[in-house]
Amino acid sequence: MAKGAIAAGLYSVVVLDELNPVLDLGLLSPKDVVKTLGAKPEELEIIVTGRGAPAEILEIADLHSEMRPRQRTDGGTITGIEVYTGAGKGKSTSALGKALQAIGRGINLDRSHRVLILQWLKGGAGYTEDAAIAALHQSYPDLVDHQRCGRDAIVWRGQQEPLDFIEAERGWEIARAAIASGLYKTIILDELNPAVDLELLDGEAIARDLKRKPKDTEIIITGRCLNDPAYFDLASIHSEMVCHKHYAEKGVDLKRGVDF
Repeated sequence: MAKGAIAAGLYSVVVLDELNPVLDLGLLSPKDVVKTLGAKPEELEIIVTGRGAPAEILEIADLHSEMRPRQRTDGGTITGIEVYTGAGKGKSTSALGKALQAIGRGINLDRSHRVLILQWLKGGAGYTEDAAIAALHQSYPDLVDHQRCGRDAIVWRGQQEPLDFIEAERGWEIARAAIASGLYKTIILDELNPAVDLELLDGEAIARDLKRKPKDTEIIITGRCLNDPAYFDLASIHSEMVCHKHYAEKGVDLKRGVDF
């Protein structure tokens, strides 16, 4: 099926989920897979996931991100708080994947399992995930809500404008009310980490609010940062995305629909 999809030229993206462990277990020949991947149409993006990526796959990949767990041994964590951080690609997409799982649970098991996707530093329009999220909201209006906050511009350290603080605070007021309400079972706080790192929000205050979350509410927080916010200590799951290889390092432009 994958070989046919790659050769057909019908798709712009093909996701080969958990292919790496299949190769690692010897269920497929890495050499044969590499040959197929190497013959793909130039415009086709192929994403391979899973543990145990063989060296042959890593060699031909132009982007390689690894998700590494940060271990904690001192206790004090709160079940249901997850953090995805680091310089590697995959933080927001991992969180949106969690949102899809939660929506699926709401469809199949519990219609009260509502999902809120709240994004900082992403004002304006034109983000490629907007259409997909809007389609989900249209199909399941009682399960999915989506809010953005921020200017339609990149916020640089040392060049924050008053509107950046206002928009960041507006977003957190929405998040705090959503958390306290118990209405949502899954809340995605996308790019909250850099909003705190840029000092647009107070990490200590956020930590206090997170400590009061309902037990059955799952909160996923994403974004890279230079300094760990106070609420990182609360996370029962903390994964760091490590970038081993990225095509941008070779001067290749970031790709719309893949990188933004």
